[in-house]
Amino acid sequence: MHPSLPLSLSVGPRDGETITDRPNRAVRILVSADAHLTITWSRYGEGERGPDLHVHREHSDAFYVLDGTLTFALGSEGERTVRAPAGTVVVVPPDVAHAFRNDDTPDAVFLNVHTPDRGFATYMRALRDGRPASFDSYDLPVDGTLPGDAAIVVPAGDGEPGPGPDTTVRYVGEDLVLTEEPGRITVAIPASAGPDVVFVAG
Repeated sequence: MHPSLPLSLSVGPRDGETITDRPNRAVRILVSADAHLTITWSRYGEGERGPDLHVHREHSDAFYVLDGTLTFALGSEGERTVRAPAGTVVVVPPDVAHAFRNDDTPDAVFLNVHTPDRGFATYMRALRDGRPASFDSYDLPVDGTLPGDAAIVVPAGDGEPGPGPDTTVRYVGEDLVLTEEPGRITVAIPASAGPDVVFVAG
């Protein structure tokens, strides 16, 4: 990391740039610091759905469920169904079809990490502002998709001991590292010279 850059950037659930704010759905961009990373905070009420089955070719799409439960459909036919309660980490690599929704009460609250960004933050702002936009996202059918089992699901509480006494390493990949401490989630991007992002709950 460059010596003049901060080691970490702290954000919370009320920070960021509003994309959507309505009773059943709220989305904010918490971080879009460089081409390596965009993090959003979202709240989906019962019945709220994300996009239909789609794939990303050039980036991973990761989720950390903070509250409630998200239901994921994974694979080209949505053949793998995963219920992800609070504390679950879901990482969808490139070429894995996925969709997600909230089937339940209470509201599902989650972090969504796109790494590298590949135009996601610009796309979200364009949707909000009524402008045409696209990014590294493709509706099905798409040739060369991987099976739903290629997505990584880390159940709540699972992980490896981290460097600190209360730190748990939840996920380690080439493009993303997620660690957890009481009340804090740290997102690190190995390829980026930028600071780690610490999400402080509450």
